[in-house]
Amino acid sequence: MTCASRPGGSALFALVEEYFALGHHRTGSAPGSETVAWMVQHLCDRGLKVETRAVPYMAWHGSSELRIDGHEVEHLAVPYEWEGEIDSMTPTVGSFHPGHGGSSSLLDDAIEEHRRGTTPLVLATAHPAGELVGVNRHSLGFASRVPTILCAGREAERLTSGDVRVTLSADRRAGEVFNIVARNDVPGVPLLMTTPLNGWFGCAGERGTGIAVLLELIERFHDHPLLVVVTAGHELGWFGAAEFVATNDTPVAAVVHLGASVAVEEDSPHGRVLASTRLAATSVGGGVFESMAAALTPANLGLGGEGSTWLGEASAFANLDVPMLSVTGAGADFHTPMDNPERSTSPAALAISAVAIGGAVQHLLTSVSHAAD
Repeated sequence: MTCASRPGGSALFALVEEYFALGHHRTGSAPGSETVAWMVQHLCDRGLKVETRAVPYMAWHGSSELRIDGHEVEHLAVPYEWEGEIDSMTPTVGSFHPGHGGSSSLLDDAIEEHRRGTTPLVLATAHPAGELVGVNRHSLGFASRVPTILCAGREAERLTSGDVRVTLSADRRAGEVFNIVARNDVPGVPLLMTTPLNGWFGCAGERGTGIAVLLELIERFHDHPLLVVVTAGHELGWFGAAEFVATNDTPVAAVVHLGASVAVEEDSPHGRVLASTRLAATSVGGGVFESMAAALTPANLGLGGEGSTWLGEASAFANLDVPMLSVTGAGADFHTPMDNPERSTSPAALAISAVAIGGAVQHLLTSVSHAAD
């Protein structure tokens, strides 16, 4: 097996920049469609046979405006809470702490806490830097039937003291997004490698770093049978991953899941370091677990073993019931408009993470190969 000793960090960083430049990657958006084409091209460039698989869903479409004292304010209309048309000068206002990166359940709790019947609701998202935080939704139905808008935490005081006006128009209609499924020509039961494509805002660190590392791993393990699955619908209950798993009829040897913030950095007294708010988990035990843990250490990734909670799309791919390695986490700019390449990662962080994860994948493959003998 050909294994590069160290990938080019600058090339990986350029991939993150390309992904970020495509725009807001939320499911069903125009940039989301452009990103599918961009990803397909990168997979084709690496010699894979690529197909896109339509995933139908009920798409929520909303247009909104939030003004405080007549000035437009950056905001997000929360999808799948309501449909219709609203123009209100008397919304209910409040704030809530969405947790590190935005917890769907915490938003649900905040809506219930602040709601006044079906009056429009404007909530400021508490964040260390006062940012607007996008929050994933896990139901494509109407959970609260309260038209809800999120704005940056820095606006919390103005919300309570100023004149607030909300306009919102929203409806649901049949739509479709696309999973990308790619294979190489190497015979045998493939290793499945997967990452999501969608998220809030430009999500350079959240999504871009995982995509860049995935593309590097495809090159590193090009002479092993590979099945690459890039899924849609991440911020909407990862329904693309669930759809793939439910319809998959291809046996796989193992799964490598690259989730959020794979190579995100954070500030420390010693400068920028790979973030401690990232983690890895595996279902493999024994000596292979120890080898995988050692491989991941240089990337500041602690490894959890059997009994670890699978996060994000890993919870769907766990249903394939094969050995799995999952890497995921968060960063200071997670789910915010500030998640850009320069703030979130670096060529060195990407290179170190790619080498470390690649080493862990090598041990995972070795264990699967020995089990098959």
